[in-house]
Amino acid sequence: MKTIAVFSGLSAALGLYLCLNSNEVTTSLIGLGIVLSGIASTVICFITSHRKKKSILDLQRQLAEFLEGKIKSPAFSVNDNDFSILENTVIELETRLLLEQDNTQKTSRRNADFITDVSHQLKTPLAGLKLYCEMDGESSSNAHTAKQLELIAHMESLIYSLLRLEKLRADAYEMNFNACSLSQIICEARDVLLALYPEKNISISGDAAMRCDAYWMGEAILNIIKNACEHTCTNGNIRIGIENSDACVTLFFEDDGGGAQRDALPGLFKRFSHAAGLKTGGAGLGLSIAKAIVEKHHGTIYAENAPQGLRIILCFPVLDGIRAI
Repeated sequence: MKTIAVFSGLSAALGLYLCLNSNEVTTSLIGLGIVLSGIASTVICFITSHRKKKSILDLQRQLAEFLEGKIKSPAFSVNDNDFSILENTVIELETRLLLEQDNTQKTSRRNADFITDVSHQLKTPLAGLKLYCEMDGESSSNAHTAKQLELIAHMESLIYSLLRLEKLRADAYEMNFNACSLSQIICEARDVLLALYPEKNISISGDAAMRCDAYWMGEAILNIIKNACEHTCTNGNIRIGIENSDACVTLFFEDDGGGAQRDALPGLFKRFSHAAGLKTGGAGLGLSIAKAIVEKHHGTIYAENAPQGLRIILCFPVLDGIRAI
């Protein structure tokens, strides 16, 4: 398009030259015609270029609104030109992504329903088993009663955590997004854990305001800090940092527990994962729940080895608007 505009401009300049430097009327008229056609072609080129640029900006805006969840059903273009082919291809991609997202959500809901049914079926016999163990402990001195009750409590906790994880993945919980102070949420989680691990040294630096669900974000942070507490020594150190920029908010949790093997890092956030090199204290669901919560906040989470231990990093994009999940 720019080449055509340049050629039209040169033609207009040539026509103007013929008009000004020719003594013949015919040549002057021809030159005038070339000038007018060159100017017309240049104007048409600029108008066409402006329209294409506007169409590209409209398509870019539509993509941004689609990614932010502001529009859910893109409309196909009915124009008959080359750009409409690209536009409809992009819209087809958006439609396929929506269908894939819908299928994923349906699968997650089926999994959540299955886990719910299984958990309800297990809760009743577990409650009865716990009652009989407590009765046996009161009537006789059974050396195994305390261990049996401990295992039953662990099973109940496992069922509860697994149910929460699958419900999170199936969007069964409604999240309320508000502007919150991340340092305040982290301090509340730290206070809860210091009651359980009073010997741990947990330091916090930085702050950032972020749109999030304070309860669920606190749940994710609590699970990450708890994981660090379980994998460090008695007087272990846990450092938490918050960094804020125009594009994203970053949180990192670093401990001095020795870290994990490099090939085990990607699997830390899978269900029932116990990476080699880390002490096993829980069921392996805490980091999975944290990952699900972070993803519901449009963020990413990953782990890497730090000089003295494990570092878990959370990154959240700064968005103008966030749809309710």
